[in-house]
Amino acid sequence: MNTGLILHTVLGLLLLLIPAGALYLLERKALKSFGIAIVRMVLQLLVLCVMVWALIRVDNPWLLILWLLLMAVYSAWIVISRCRNQGDKSRDIVQNHEPVLIIPVGAGLFVGVLAVGLWLLGVVFPVRVFNACWFVPVTALLLGHATTMMIRGLNTYVSALKADREQYEFLRGNGQPHLKALLPFLRRSLLAVISPTVANLSVLGLFSMPLLLGGIFLGGVSPVNAFFIMLCMIVGCISASVLSLAITIFLADRSFFDKLGKLMLMLALMVTMVTCTGRKGGEAEEQDANGLYASGNTVRTEVPQTGVADAEAAGRQAKTVVMYEMPAKLADRPEQILKRKGYTTSYNSRTKTPNWVAWHLTKAHTYGSNQRDLEVFAEDESVKAPRATDNDYYNSRYDRGHMCPAGDNKWDRQAMTESFLFTNVCPQNHGLNKYEWNDLEILCRDWARKYGAVDIVCGPLYSSEGERFKVGVSSATQQKTIGRNKVWVPDAFFKVVLCRQGSPKAIGFVYRNEGKKQPMEEAVCSVDEIETMTGIDFFPSLDDTTERRVEANASLLEW
Repeated sequence: MNTGLILHTVLGLLLLLIPAGALYLLERKALKSFGIAIVRMVLQLLVLCVMVWALIRVDNPWLLILWLLLMAVYSAWIVISRCRNQGDKSRDIVQNHEPVLIIPVGAGLFVGVLAVGLWLLGVVFPVRVFNACWFVPVTALLLGHATTMMIRGLNTYVSALKADREQYEFLRGNGQPHLKALLPFLRRSLLAVISPTVANLSVLGLFSMPLLLGGIFLGGVSPVNAFFIMLCMIVGCISASVLSLAITIFLADRSFFDKLGKLMLMLALMVTMVTCTGRKGGEAEEQDANGLYASGNTVRTEVPQTGVADAEAAGRQAKTVVMYEMPAKLADRPEQILKRKGYTTSYNSRTKTPNWVAWHLTKAHTYGSNQRDLEVFAEDESVKAPRATDNDYYNSRYDRGHMCPAGDNKWDRQAMTESFLFTNVCPQNHGLNKYEWNDLEILCRDWARKYGAVDIVCGPLYSSEGERFKVGVSSATQQKTIGRNKVWVPDAFFKVVLCRQGSPKAIGFVYRNEGKKQPMEEAVCSVDEIETMTGIDFFPSLDDTTERRVEANASLLEW
């Protein structure tokens, strides 16, 4: 080895005495970590030089791709380590998913850098793509910049998800697809990558690029070609960073959310298509008010779901029971009865909302594996236009509030899908939807588990000249509406619950459609009081004595 080279190397390293001396005077505890970092840097540089020398000597395409893959995996480890150490907001998410995040981050860096690198080498410059003298420096520069920006972008993304999870849930609750609900977080992540790059372009051009230009000039490239190469490399660095981040977030989505994979948009579209087809073909189940309320029609057939060997045995064990949850027929407002698998709704064509929604909630129906993640709110094609659509709710500042909740329909996929029809939905204040109304839904499921089953009816309340609530009978000129189809906005919501096990009892609730805190104890009403507000006769299938007794009073303590 050239002794002169060794001497000059030692002389160059003597410059380390400046930072070492400063640390010795001001912060001696940091000297050890500084020394370790220098030794690590020297070893890394030595290994890298040997590796690049070997790649150039061998000049094998498969070896070059393998080198880039290994460097991408190593860079992914650096990204995850940095994200884990940059603030509490992202630390928990990254630590919980660290083992599986290596794959999407590494794949994102590898694919993003390789795609941009192949475009530059094969199309823009052009040179022999897998010429090691070009492939190694180009992809190394792209990977270095992409790694730095990945740390910024991924850290911003996971921090925003944790800090503003409520915003994501709000958008999903308003019927936005998973991808649209993520747009605010993706926007922040993109800005975290683009903004520092734009801000540093002037510094990059003044100080970093002359070093690279010097190497290019030493290779015999003309100034014009050097300018062209560096311009394309700067653009390539920005593009590779954005592309790598996008691929990483796409692949990591299953890790950040649940195992169903909410970005499975094609599956969601298939489910939507099947749902629409099912709605058109299921019109035989839709009946008008006269048909359903004809003598003997307010009954359902219940088939045991367990312990039945075959369909014939199930038929023998099936029994017909009265639908106690069904209110009496309405005569003072439009009413179209729609029978669904999990509920029955009385649709009002004037308000574009239900008059009421009723269902029999059993203990078994409070459990199930059918989740709401792939469902989307949809028009109910069984009612005539104009009818409520998703666009009516968009930017309305109101949630798409379930009447029969999705949580009561996890027992069956069709029931879950039908719960997202707009004939089961009303414009609902976000605060009410998220807190008080949700708490009441959870309480009803608890009661169903406790007592075996409960009968539930709920719906909107509209004010009539400020005197009392009525369902769909207020003055249309004074009524607040949303959207092009003028969907009525309720002033409040009611819910009545009947328990027929043991000594029958009933209870009612009324919540104003606003975001202010409303204690459940203050929302309690008797069924008689809600019948006065709504003009609806609840639980008419009960014998008169029992109906009068359970509807006259209400107390949470009895439940």
